[in-house]
Amino acid sequence: MFLLKATQLCARQSALRAFRSSASRVLASLKQQNVVSAPCFLRIQPLSSTAARLASPKSMKEEHYRKKDKVPLDFRLVYRAPMEHYLAACNVISSFSFVAFAGISSYAYLQHFHTMAVPFDIEYGTLTANENDLMVFLGFFLFANVVIRLMVNRYTLRVYRNNEKYIAVFEGYLPFTRRQIQFKGGEVSAVPEGGILPWQDARYKINDKPVLLLDGNFRTPSELNAMMKHER
Repeated sequence: MFLLKATQLCARQSALRAFRSSASRVLASLKQQNVVSAPCFLRIQPLSSTAARLASPKSMKEEHYRKKDKVPLDFRLVYRAPMEHYLAACNVISSFSFVAFAGISSYAYLQHFHTMAVPFDIEYGTLTANENDLMVFLGFFLFANVVIRLMVNRYTLRVYRNNEKYIAVFEGYLPFTRRQIQFKGGEVSAVPEGGILPWQDARYKINDKPVLLLDGNFRTPSELNAMMKHER
C-alpha cells in the first residue's frame, strides 16, 4: 500500500515538472515573438485589422465615388445607379451629333441651301428613295438624339446625404463633366407617368427639376421616403 501511494506521488511530481518545463518553453517562445510583453489592445489587433479588411472594399468604393464627384467628406452615399459608362457614351454621341447637325445647318444657311454645291454625290439607298425621305430620316435622327439627351440630363447617377442635406450627381451638359443639384429632405416629389422617356415609374422632380430615380438603387427604402415631399 505504501509503495502504491509513493508511486502515485512520484508520477504526479513528474507530470508537474513536465508541465512547468513545457510552459516555460512556450513563454520563452512568445517572448521572442514580442507577444506576451505587448499590451492587450495590440494582441487583438489582428482581429480588428481583419474586420477592417473585410469592410474596406465597400468604404473604399464609396470614397472613390466621393472624390470623383467632388463631394465633401461628411456626405454619405445613399443612391447609386447603374449604366454610368453607357450614359457617358450617350453623352459623347449626342453632343457630337448636335455639333455636326449645327455645323451642317450653318453651312447650308450660309450657302443659301438650294444653290449650294454638295462636294459629293448622294446615292439614295433602300431607306431613302428621294430627298423627302432623306429629310424625314434626318428629322427622326434628330428627334432620337433629343430623347437621348433628355434621358442623359435627367438620369441621376448618385445621391449623397448629410442629415437633411442632399447632393444629386448627374452627367454634365458637356462630355466628361459632372453636374450637381443640392436640395433638402422633403423637396422631392413624384411625377405622374407620361412623356416619351423610359422608366415611367421613376419620374420625380427635385425643386421642379425633372429627374429619374430608380427605386431599387437606394441603400435602403427609407432613404427615398426621407427625400419625398409628404402631404400634411
